[in-house]
Amino acid sequence: MAVEVELTDVLPSEPDADFAFYIDFKKGRGSPSRVFAAAQDFIHACERLDRDLVGVVDPGIETVLVLEDIEAGSLKVWLRNVLAATDDDAIKDLDWKKQVGSYLLKAKYILLRWADDPAAPQKLPEVRQEIRLLAAATDVRHLPDYAAPSPETLVRAMSDFQAVKERLGPGDSASLISADGTTYEIDLNIRWDAETLEDLAVKHTLDSPPTAMILAVKKPDYLGASRWSFRHGKRTIEAKIEDETWLRSFQGREVDVRPGDALECTVRIESLYGHDNELLTERYRVLEVRGVLTDRVSQADMFDNDAQPD
Repeated sequence: MAVEVELTDVLPSEPDADFAFYIDFKKGRGSPSRVFAAAQDFIHACERLDRDLVGVVDPGIETVLVLEDIEAGSLKVWLRNVLAATDDDAIKDLDWKKQVGSYLLKAKYILLRWADDPAAPQKLPEVRQEIRLLAAATDVRHLPDYAAPSPETLVRAMSDFQAVKERLGPGDSASLISADGTTYEIDLNIRWDAETLEDLAVKHTLDSPPTAMILAVKKPDYLGASRWSFRHGKRTIEAKIEDETWLRSFQGREVDVRPGDALECTVRIESLYGHDNELLTERYRVLEVRGVLTDRVSQADMFDNDAQPD
């Protein structure tokens, strides 16, 4: 049975999507997984950013990013925001989804341009104000009290986008493309590591006097190259241990520390403030470890369970 094939010069229609992340990669060079990893990281960055940004407009709005299409050749991932309000009666404008979707897309362009700006840290207050005005322009709640996204939100978003850049290599390029064809090519040559980015965004640093604290260990650092993860009350904090004598003992297995144990230590807290005088983050530095407090409650439970008959 013969099959007839008809050729046409009509291009297929674009998918029903808000925007696409486009990667033009150098074929035959580097690990192929880098392209898919970069796309995945970009999607995760947008999901986290969208959740933060819709909260500026209305805490009752929820957003989900859905995959509409993938084009091969290079890699083009088409994505769409699906929006829902937990209380539809509170939002009177029937066109609010279109307005909020447009706000989320424009904010992405603003943040990508900001991440590519060599003077980015000094422009953090301007970017916050620009996004606040975008949120106010949606007029979803018909109120004038739209707040700017927090400095932490924007610095975290920039860090997420930097992680995407780190996935790609020489000869690769990446762009954000809106459904109407507006394209922004991301500058892969401008990169900030997370700590440098945090430092550059800081205008003032205030040190607290050293204070005694008991920090419950969530995740030790066995190599000594990164921070420990601790729990203090209901907060999870990360801190670098600067007590080199104690660290050598720990790494030499002279001291036994397990998750659930706690360190009695002397800690200095640094409060980092941005160019708009808002608190960006706090850093914890363990100056001295006085001792290890064993988690005897969990150990007792373990032995009690072992003692019970089958």
